[in-house]
Amino acid sequence: MKPFFSIITPSFNQGKYLSACIDSIKSQTESSYEHIIIDNCSTDGTEKILADYAHDPRVRLLVESDHGQSDAINKGFRMARGEVICWLNSDDAYFPETFEKLQHAFQNPTTQVIFGDALQVSYNGEPPLRAGAQFHDRRDFIRWWSGRIRLHQPAVFFRRAVRERIGFLKEDLHYAMDYEYWWRMAEFYHFHYLGEKLAIQHRQPDSKTIQAWYSVLKEREKIFSPFYPLLEEKKSILDHERSRSLAHHFLIQAYAAVKKDRHQSWFYFRKALRHAPLLFLKPSAFGLIRQYFFYDRNSSQ
Repeated sequence: MKPFFSIITPSFNQGKYLSACIDSIKSQTESSYEHIIIDNCSTDGTEKILADYAHDPRVRLLVESDHGQSDAINKGFRMARGEVICWLNSDDAYFPETFEKLQHAFQNPTTQVIFGDALQVSYNGEPPLRAGAQFHDRRDFIRWWSGRIRLHQPAVFFRRAVRERIGFLKEDLHYAMDYEYWWRMAEFYHFHYLGEKLAIQHRQPDSKTIQAWYSVLKEREKIFSPFYPLLEEKKSILDHERSRSLAHHFLIQAYAAVKKDRHQSWFYFRKALRHAPLLFLKPSAFGLIRQYFFYDRNSSQ
């Protein structure tokens, strides 16, 4: 019998998180699944971890070199046999009841895509945060800077027929391939919101999203800027909205980095000023500048 769920996990040197990821799937109260793990010849002990699960008939392993995360996930798409497909990065996890809730929701044959909330767990000591999901209008993808859409990648699930119609991830994308895929998907399908926590996202410091946050923004602009003419607002209004929003995001990143990486903090602060020069006059900017001066004084002592 074909499994109901196909879960695809791309893996590369994430051995310290991988066991928890696999165990979160093994602990599901609904057991009709296959877990497809695509490992890019990891060198950090992942091979031994995978060997511990190789006896489980629901775990399907493919260990070979790939050309990045999108390539690995596409390999999983080609292998998937389930009715419902999703991908779960090796540092994320599911709640034990996730599949059971989803199987009930997918009993409605008109439901093609489901998204839900995520529990975000930070490694900096902050308490876990429930991150609510949001999606109303496909055109909001084009406003990639605005936060009007909050789709959490491990908490998005879609039928096999959706994948067959939409195709595969674009393998030249490495940071925002999920948003580009959902953009194409939303042209044909309604996204059904299930108001449940469906996934656990670990905000670990060496994750690609955190380490390459600026690259994420650049790739989203590359994807969606060709579609700006589809929006009703004038380009000048969109440019102002984009600049104001990016300045805010860059200032937040500058604050977050000031104590651990002053060079990176300056980089983000300069980006914020570039997008909104008058930001220099705001109290929030003065607070950051004060921290720079304190840093210099303490460093010289």
